[in-house]
Amino acid sequence: MANASFNDARVQREQPCRLCGGQQAHLLAETAYWDIRNTRIVGCDACGLMQLDPMLTGPETDRGCLAYYVEETLRTAPREQVRNLVRNYRRGVLFAWGLKAQGHRPRTLLELGPGSGYFAAGLRRIFPDLEVTVMDVNTEVLHLNARDHGFAGIRSMPEEHHTGLDDRFDLVVARDILEHVIDIGAVLRNVMHYLRPGGLFHFITPNGHEDVWKHRLRHHLGRERSELLINHVNYFDGRGLRQHLEQLGFDRVTYYTYGLKTTLRGRGWSRKPKLWAPVSRSRSAGEFAEDRLHEVQGVAHRKDEVLPSWYRRGPVWPLLLLSAYQHGHFLRVDPARGIGHEIHGVFRKRG
Repeated sequence: MANASFNDARVQREQPCRLCGGQQAHLLAETAYWDIRNTRIVGCDACGLMQLDPMLTGPETDRGCLAYYVEETLRTAPREQVRNLVRNYRRGVLFAWGLKAQGHRPRTLLELGPGSGYFAAGLRRIFPDLEVTVMDVNTEVLHLNARDHGFAGIRSMPEEHHTGLDDRFDLVVARDILEHVIDIGAVLRNVMHYLRPGGLFHFITPNGHEDVWKHRLRHHLGRERSELLINHVNYFDGRGLRQHLEQLGFDRVTYYTYGLKTTLRGRGWSRKPKLWAPVSRSRSAGEFAEDRLHEVQGVAHRKDEVLPSWYRRGPVWPLLLLSAYQHGHFLRVDPARGIGHEIHGVFRKRG
């Protein structure tokens, strides 16, 4: 049984829903974001979006994100870091090939929160003339994207609207970004502005019902505040997200949930203690964001050190076969069912 219910308390929000403006909600969990902020996760009665309330501020988010980045980098072996870059490249190749097979030939791309830039680099393997622009608040991210891939960069929060970008892009990509943004409504409106009529919006984001489940277990069964180290501030309901995009002026191209292993293991329905979120220890963000930052500064992998030469210069079909084998989503489920690990969406701007 997916998404087993609890008797959630009705609450008045401290801040309106960032998607629909609703004020009424139900309490899902009490959480702590490092030692920075105690907050809670609530579910909007109107649109189904699950969010932090009160929301983190920009400086709080930046501090916690830096701490999480340092901690993750320190505990991830260099070889695994390189593998992750290569995986993102293959995912980009596979996605681009799917677009090409459907008759799409994007000439301009904007990626929000590009990370290493290897997903967009994979797209350009299939579309060599693709003009790529990346947007991020982190200057180091923009520097690495320019150095390794030659991408143009814009330093900005995705919530900020840049009128000079309106109607400029055939494709906007936001992979593993929407769950992190403070004002999701503003971000989606900006995407609509930046796309040309008929342009495509591609995103992946965790299935909110499974992503929030561990916190609900800790709250309802453990009666304790759970630990929130990664700034997942939005937890999406598949039906509500699709309805909002359609109301904005998008039409669905592909929309599904994948990664059903997490469902089989109990996320979203099982109450086993091993699935509970860790109890809050108010961990020190400063321990990583300040005291240990020097340990990861300068850690970067150049493109020619990461990608095998045949990825970049050989025939594309072996790369496509490998990408499909490693990253193809062969079992797809309607996100409205609330099961599966990740929501994958491609929507077209009307016009």
